[in-house]
Amino acid sequence: MIGTWNVRTLNEAGKLENLKTEMQKNKVSVLGVSEVRWKGQGEIISGDYTVYYSRGERAERGMAIVVHKSVVRSVVKKIVCNDRIIALKLKAEPVDILIMQVYMPTSEYEDDEVEKVYDTIEEILQEDGRGDTNSIILGDWNSTVGDEPYQNIVGSHGLGRPNHRGQMLIDFCERNGLIVTNTWFKKPKRRIYTWKAPGDWKRHQLDYILVKHRFRNSVKDVKTLPGADIDSDHNLLVAKFRTRLKKIIRFQKRRPRWDLEKLYAHRQIVEETLEEKLSAIESESGNAEVQWNNIKERMLGTMSELVGKVEKRARKPWVTQEMMSK
Repeated sequence: MIGTWNVRTLNEAGKLENLKTEMQKNKVSVLGVSEVRWKGQGEIISGDYTVYYSRGERAERGMAIVVHKSVVRSVVKKIVCNDRIIALKLKAEPVDILIMQVYMPTSEYEDDEVEKVYDTIEEILQEDGRGDTNSIILGDWNSTVGDEPYQNIVGSHGLGRPNHRGQMLIDFCERNGLIVTNTWFKKPKRRIYTWKAPGDWKRHQLDYILVKHRFRNSVKDVKTLPGADIDSDHNLLVAKFRTRLKKIIRFQKRRPRWDLEKLYAHRQIVEETLEEKLSAIESESGNAEVQWNNIKERMLGTMSELVGKVEKRARKPWVTQEMMSK
């Protein structure tokens, strides 16, 4: 099961654990997440899940794709763009899968900002979604395509009337041979709406899962899960696909050791550099696992810059050190 969810924030204590619990309970293996509100970019392992994240310099917006350990070995490429787009490429049968999580600008932004996001999505599709790759683009599109059928793109089981941004989404789908999957499955309204206005006075369908038209038969079901709770005004939207992932066997090379002699010789400057870098983290707030990831990155970066690893030693006299380092 693949899903998408605007969680409003993961930058609060317990929010990531909450998310993992809902994924496990609803058997979601891959989840695209909008508005994580973390800083920087990277990946962290948390229990049975790996979080690939892309965020800005400030704790605003931010994207993530959370992957269960059963899927991680199928990941062959990470595409980290900005705080509105992140993607993963998976090795699968019968074709590879490109999963892209998107967070479109709200109505407060001009159409030019929306077009920039669409341009970036199309660049990724041209680079990594070519040929037989099954591209799945999901997220909070901040638009409404409505319940009026349009060619083979929009079905009759959407919600509401199409708006201007919805027409932009339809035009994008038409250019790229995509369909809006959650308008093709007949469901009760509580399984269709993805966002509710403050006070729950009105409900809209703003989140969508798109797939290439040629792979539409691989989509077996799409629905929202209003019972999933993470204190957000958006519902978890999930899709069931018929596909089989391939495990990529990665042979790990023996890790080179740190040069301990050099570390001892330069211990004072290493200590001073680490103290300076780590002091900047103390003032940061947010998820503990993300903070630990930042600490680890700074420590490893300092060791690489000032200490380095022990070079491999030639075992035979006719093999030079220069040959071994190639």
